[in-house]
Amino acid sequence: MTREQLAEKLDRLDPGATFTVPEDVLAQMFGVISLSYESQQALQTITDFALQHRCTFSFHQQEGAVPSFQKDDVF
Repeated sequence: MTREQLAEKLDRLDPGATFTVPEDVLAQMFGVISLSYESQQALQTITDFALQHRCTFSFHQQEGAVPSFQKDDVF
């Protein structure tokens, strides 16, 4: 998946919907080896990207957690 493909998917999400992306795919997409709380620059870049597409980015560094984007509710 590319950033452009992710942007398209995020733009098409219904309000309140969640889209998950495997951590390794997301890390590769944003140019880091892996995501962690130590990679604050990468996490901020992903968060900013999510906001550009009216989404919230969630990342929890624990086994089995999958990074996700949730479309903001707009009313």
